[in-house]
Amino acid sequence: MKKRKQAKDDFNLVVENAFDFFKKSLAEFDKEPKYSVIHFHAAIELIMKARLLWEHWTLIVIRPETANLKSFRSGDFQSVSIKDAKMRLESIVQDGLSQAEYECFLRLSDHRNRVVHFYHPGNTGDKTALEKIVAEQCLAWYHVSRIFERWSDQFQSYKKEIAKIDKAMHKHRKYLKAKFGALAEDIKKLKDRGITFSVCPSCGFKSFGEDSGDEPILDYECLVCKASETGLLVECPECGEKNTLIGEPWYECKKCNHKFDEQDVQAFLTKDFVYDKHDPDRSIVAHCEECDGYEMVVQVNGTWICSQCFTKYNSEEIGRCDWCNSLSTGNLENSYFMGCVACEGKSGWDSNKDD
Repeated sequence: MKKRKQAKDDFNLVVENAFDFFKKSLAEFDKEPKYSVIHFHAAIELIMKARLLWEHWTLIVIRPETANLKSFRSGDFQSVSIKDAKMRLESIVQDGLSQAEYECFLRLSDHRNRVVHFYHPGNTGDKTALEKIVAEQCLAWYHVSRIFERWSDQFQSYKKEIAKIDKAMHKHRKYLKAKFGALAEDIKKLKDRGITFSVCPSCGFKSFGEDSGDEPILDYECLVCKASETGLLVECPECGEKNTLIGEPWYECKKCNHKFDEQDVQAFLTKDFVYDKHDPDRSIVAHCEECDGYEMVVQVNGTWICSQCFTKYNSEEIGRCDWCNSLSTGNLENSYFMGCVACEGKSGWDSNKDD
């Protein structure tokens, strides 16, 4: 009991430190943008470390095999980077970051590194650079908000703190108002061409353009902050109402409140598939490397898309595992020995056989 309480206390201290950095970052942006960059990046890194810490304290030590509890308690250790955290969240916790989340956080790391090791143009009052920093921070907060939802079991007691930061982020977005105004004519021209715009979940401006040319697959991009998402137009299995699901399947039907899940999405996307008895090896499902989805990737209009994380793949990115013979995304070059998303290959088979 004492150890569990100590672990929870450690987790809470790291999370509280992260929120302090978020608040500090937003408060100092007006006068000290370089410190805002450093502190925002630190906050993101601490959230990743907190999630690892929830599992076990050694996971945030860069070399777990040399971890020492006394040194950990005193803070005398080297902790993981965002890159290391991503790898451990995927391989050990099995609750990792999406590619979009990871790439966004890496861009923040790039801003931070330029500030610490050289200089950043935003520090000299460059308006375009400042807008870019805010856009990246808004996008990062959007991704972190989604992560908090996924990790609700770990962060459920921080809902009020999350709401406070979200409110502060809305004020922070004032720096993008001029950019939104400058894009007014471009948005009007795109509307005339049939592009629909909605409020961007990242920056809050009505600049989130929807490209429905490959329906039911929808592509979104914000002209202000460059946030992008993949969506799907899916019929509700209960009432038949068409619903737009953006980035993930877990929405409620706008008409009957049915709660969609990945199985509903997959069923809708494959409803017109006709089995060909002359081609028994033909498969319409593949495993998704991005979210570890088992048989979640299906083919729609020549594009493969995951019913769980909405990641898109082209045909060249789908292959057959040489060990289990199932279709999968990811690197399958050594799949006979290393396996795929769904199996551990011959090496895993031999290891389990020895056990």
